[in-house]
Amino acid sequence: MTEVEKASQKVKRISLVNDAPMQVTKEDAINEKPTPINTRTSNPSMCPNLHHLKLWKRREFNSYSMENDQDSSNKEQQEPSIDTSPSAPKVHPMVAQLKAQLYQQRHILNNLEVERSQYKIDIQSLNDRLGQMKTKIQQRSEARQQLETNYREHLQSMRATSDDLESISLKLKQLKAKIRTLADELLEQVDPVTATNALRTFWLNLSDCIEGMGSPLPLHRVRLLTEKFMMDVLVQNMNLNVFPGLSVTDHYNDLSFWLEKYDTSFSTRLRQEMALVLVKKNTTGNDIHKKLHEAVQANWKFLYGGLIKAYPFMYHFDKHESDTRKHYGAKVQVLVEHAMALGIAMKGQEVDVAAAETRERAQHFDGALMIDEDGQSSGIVDFCICPPFVVYGPEVYTLEKGRVLCSPVSSSTKTKANSKGGYSMDLPASTSPVST
Repeated sequence: MTEVEKASQKVKRISLVNDAPMQVTKEDAINEKPTPINTRTSNPSMCPNLHHLKLWKRREFNSYSMENDQDSSNKEQQEPSIDTSPSAPKVHPMVAQLKAQLYQQRHILNNLEVERSQYKIDIQSLNDRLGQMKTKIQQRSEARQQLETNYREHLQSMRATSDDLESISLKLKQLKAKIRTLADELLEQVDPVTATNALRTFWLNLSDCIEGMGSPLPLHRVRLLTEKFMMDVLVQNMNLNVFPGLSVTDHYNDLSFWLEKYDTSFSTRLRQEMALVLVKKNTTGNDIHKKLHEAVQANWKFLYGGLIKAYPFMYHFDKHESDTRKHYGAKVQVLVEHAMALGIAMKGQEVDVAAAETRERAQHFDGALMIDEDGQSSGIVDFCICPPFVVYGPEVYTLEKGRVLCSPVSSSTKTKANSKGGYSMDLPASTSPVST
């Protein structure tokens, strides 16, 4: 065994005896300064001691490690990286196109979803606003209804009766129906000659027209003129300037005409107050009650006296009939009381409601205001069976149409009628019957 081999074995034994082998890192090897070694002692066989041998071994190991690391890094830089993963399969063009379309549709769907969410928010906001608006509308509707109720109550407090224009129109229809019913009853026992002679005397200005309808008159014409006579008498109770039962009627008319020139609303209010006093103060035994009873009796006497001239059997029937409810006189009194009550209701309104003037033998037929008994749509009014009742307020309109009997228009009559003018609705008026 040579000296070198012996020295190597000795070094191994010494390294095994140490607690931990000395490890030299790459940094230590780089940073450590080389110790100059005598070339003459570089051979391990010639090392004077063991310490020098250990240093030599350490330098040799570090130098070898650094060379291996440098060679590995150079190889990595020189050799290209090899992709060991499996190659991706080729995609068919149609599949790629479908994927692109799918991506586009998903993109559109996402946008629509965003819009839908926004619409939901907008709809909820609009629904909230709609609910608020409905609440406001309901509140305002209730407030409007309350105002209308208060207004009606206010108007009602100024009226003499609980009637309004609708109920007045209904009562006018009822009055005309009662008149027609009584005329039909009288016609059952009529003497045409006696009735014709009597009816001719009721309207002196219309006697020639009555004679032109026949002598004696046909029964339907007798009934027609009988209705006319009763309405002409009863309508006087509906005159706005007449307050049956009040002794100050003449003074009221003077004041009312003066107020019409300067303060129309005050004149209307005065009329309402007069009617209200007439109703409230009409108690049994007082002066108003007595005057009103006298007015009813005077009106009844005039109407009943005219009817028994045309229908004499009425008087004989009432004289021998023990049940006063069946008397013709009682039926006539019902008509008078109905007409007077209706007249008071008209006077208590906040607008003028009255029978309009109809000029017989001069006025043209007006389908908006009247109905012809024979169904004619033109001609001159020969007889006004029942006048039209008109509302004279901010808007003038017909409350109840009149009933008339017209004659065909001739050229000479047409010229004469045109010269006298047509139907006038400026002022309420009524006609008075002439009885002998």
